[in-house]
Amino acid sequence: MQSNASNVGCARSESPGSLWRLLCVGFVVLCLAGCKAAIYTKMTEVDANETLYTLLQGGIDAEKRPDPDGGFSVWADKDDMAAAIGLLKANAQPEQKHPSLGELFGRNQLISTPAEERIRFVYGTEQALAQTLSKIDGVLVARVHIVLPINDPLATDVKPSSASVFIKHRLGQDLASSVPAIKDLVVRGIEGLSVERVAVTLFPASATKAPALEGDTLSSSRSSGRFLGLAVPSSSVPGLWLRLILVSALIAFAMFLMSRLLRGSEKPRPVTPSGPRTLQPPQG
Repeated sequence: MQSNASNVGCARSESPGSLWRLLCVGFVVLCLAGCKAAIYTKMTEVDANETLYTLLQGGIDAEKRPDPDGGFSVWADKDDMAAAIGLLKANAQPEQKHPSLGELFGRNQLISTPAEERIRFVYGTEQALAQTLSKIDGVLVARVHIVLPINDPLATDVKPSSASVFIKHRLGQDLASSVPAIKDLVVRGIEGLSVERVAVTLFPASATKAPALEGDTLSSSRSSGRFLGLAVPSSSVPGLWLRLILVSALIAFAMFLMSRLLRGSEKPRPVTPSGPRTLQPPQG
């Protein structure tokens, strides 16, 4: 009986600690639930920085976080998820990866044919020029396509080389004045190419701000809500009140359980039996 009583006492003493751990976990889950969600994960740091810059410039509150298994992810409020995805899609971010010619014709044999070596040379030149053009301020995507015809040394007609440049830039960024410099850069990077055989095409991005943020009225409405005296986006007010109510109910329920456990663990005081006292005669 004594061992059973001690086990019951141990179980009662461990219950409050387990309950508090459960409450802490529930509190964290409720606080984090519905706040932010990942838009894209497993991104390179460069892509994550470009994506974060586009979202912040568009007026969306976003942040970059490292992934546990490597890479980076970009997070935003769930209420802004649709606007964030639309803004990134309009700005061609993050850049979609496609199998390149270098991957399709990878070096998988000891001896390469002249055609494969030529393909690798053209591909390497295109990638190097595209990477250089992407460093220009305002450029989102840069592509260079080169045509180097194989001319017969005995033929009288010589087919000239040509190149086409595709550039998608941010809306409002004027790159028309940079077209001569772009052509000169491409011509000097390809042997036997003339300026007349280089075509540069510019495409502006369709948006610089999220659709939900365009206009002064919509922009101001996002900060018109109030929660406990703080200015917050109006779309976030219902979710904040719901989380506050859930947390308050959880705390009240925890306090009720704690009071029940404490009352149950109190032991009754032993009662001393009362009876007639025996008077001892004085000695001596």
